[in-house]
Amino acid sequence: MQEHATRAEPSAEDSGGSDSVRRDENVSSTSTWEWVVAIIGAALVVGMIGYIAYYALTTEAKVPVAAVEPLGIERTSGGYVVLFRARSRSSVTAASLQIRGELREGPQIVETKEAMLDYLPAFAERQGGLIFQRDPSRYELRLTAESYVEP
Repeated sequence: MQEHATRAEPSAEDSGGSDSVRRDENVSSTSTWEWVVAIIGAALVVGMIGYIAYYALTTEAKVPVAAVEPLGIERTSGGYVVLFRARSRSSVTAASLQIRGELREGPQIVETKEAMLDYLPAFAERQGGLIFQRDPSRYELRLTAESYVEP
């Protein structure tokens, strides 16, 4: 009978020395710059959530407030177009915002026109025009927001 001597090869687990050190090196620590960027990112997220919560708790949405101002007058073949801008000055949206323009001579209303803006979002602005038959530069022009509906 012959005896065969087999020699067991040491496994990676049994070697104990250099492989275990290499495994620890592969689990490298996070660099300082990664921590700095992570902290900045976390601060931004927390700040945005805080701002949204503050805004939601302190802003009282009641009614839309729209200011209407003239931008200019253009003469066309159909009359005179008064260009206007409507600005929302509140946190509430207005739908079907009715804009009224009047040409006045003293207390008398000479001509009236109306336009409807489909949608005026909170803190936004929209532009439009009113077409008058008479020259608005010869009269007192009054532009007002008359009515709206909730969207």
